[in-house]
Amino acid sequence: MNNINDAIDRIQRLECPTGDLENRVSEILEAYKVANKGDISINREERLDGNGAEAYSVELQNGKNESMTILAISGPEDYVAKVVDVYQNNK
Repeated sequence: MNNINDAIDRIQRLECPTGDLENRVSEILEAYKVANKGDISINREERLDGNGAEAYSVELQNGKNESMTILAISGPEDYVAKVVDVYQNNK
């Protein structure tokens, strides 16, 4: 399995404070040597929300121009975000 797949597996198990999701995803991608922190762009994508989950697009400027979408739900009182799905986008 390559680094991006390992990172996706780790992101799929992520639970963290709601406001820290983008930072934690960046840290995971950097730890798995998928991309440097400065080469990672994470944006909220409300148009992709569904079934109570909030969507985030992740663009990687790592020479491969990879991208993925992360779906996360917030727990009671919006304190904890739990990733429920991650998928790579084909370019």
